[in-house]
Parts: sequence; structure tokens; C-alpha cells
Amino acid sequence: MADRLEQLHRLLATEPGDAFCLYAMGMEYARRGEHEAAAAHLEQSLMTEPDQPYAHFHRAQSLIHLQRTDDAHAAVEAGLDVATTQGDDKAASELAELRASWGPRG
Repeated sequence: MADRLEQLHRLLATEPGDAFCLYAMGMEYARRGEHEAAAAHLEQSLMTEPDQPYAHFHRAQSLIHLQRTDDAHAAVEAGLDVATTQGDDKAASELAELRASWGPRG
């Protein structure tokens, strides 16, 4: 049986703009520690469907692994905006907690 990433690539080939598939690929790459690919797929997912607070959250985590701090902070802020607009208190809380875990910007 093909691994999950191979399956997702096949699905994406049939529907290239599928935000959920792109999100799932980003999560799979992140799970494998391939944060450049994870951040890129999550960004593509957000370009297709920007109102995904958790895509912003996970993209920020990958960006931190890549030491792209400014981009990570921007991703968190974008995610907080989305979560607040949607009234998603859980996502907003998790994004705020992630931001706070990094300490003050400097």
C-alpha cells in the first residue's frame, strides 16, 4: 500500500486546488520534519482558502522550525484575525498561546 504522502499527491493531481488536500500534505510533511515543504503546502492551501486558522497555526510552527521568525509571527497574526472573525475561541486561544510561547519579539 502506498504511503499517505503518495496518496495525497495522487489526489492533488486530480484536483490541484484542493485546500484540504494541500493542508493534509502540509501536515504530513511537517510530521516528517520536512518544514520547507510543509510551510509551502500550507501556504498554497491558504491561498486557495484563507479562512483556516489551523493552517496558519501549523504554517507558523513550520516557519519557526525554519527560523523564519518574522514570517511565523505574520502567520500567527493572520490566523488570529481569521479565528477572531469566525468566533473560533479555541483556535484563537491556541494561536495566542503559540505566539506567547515564543516570548517577546525583538
